Amino acid sequence: MKTLKILVLDDEQRIIDEISEFLMSLHYNVFTALRPGEAFRILEEQAIDIVILDLKLPEMNGIQVLEKIKAENDNNPEVIIISGHGDMNTVIDAMRKGATDYFAKPFRLIDINNAIMRTRRFVELNKELKSARSELKLLSKVLSQQIGSQLIGNSAAMEKLANMMTRVAMTDNTSVLILGESGT
Repeated sequence: MKTLKILVLDDEQRIIDEISEFLMSLHYNVFTALRPGEAFRILEEQAIDIVILDLKLPEMNGIQVLEKIKAENDNNPEVIIISGHGDMNTVIDAMRKGATDYFAKPFRLIDINNAIMRTRRFVELNKELKSARSELKLLSKVLSQQIGSQLIGNSAAMEKLANMMTRVAMTDNTSVLILGESGT
């Protein structure tokens, strides 16, 4: 299991120091930023897995940062929100926009680690899903090239059949038998 890359974005150096020291002691690869501009530069340079994001920041607020991270980052890191200024509407808004967790300041560092552990499994599953989709797309292309001339038709039923054959073809020791009258 690879070491998670975690970015901590908060405008308070003390909070950054506490969180990063704790996370480094748990052997996470930690990056820090005091301003959103710094964070976006790090996100461009590193494949960050999780962002711990304060809501009250200079330059732009945490919800705007969250929206930009979700919209512009191919790596699609998960975001854990921390704030001493959030009301329930802000929390709900953050969760709707893609945050995976929220903690009000002050919080316990062990709770942050528990959230990271929950999010880690989510990150791993997303990477596996992305890889599986990529493989399925490649296999579909190869299968279409190999059997494309043998299947005639482009109806919804034929597309469903071709997709089903593609999924079945990915399993080991499996054969596909298609029955039906000629021309149907």
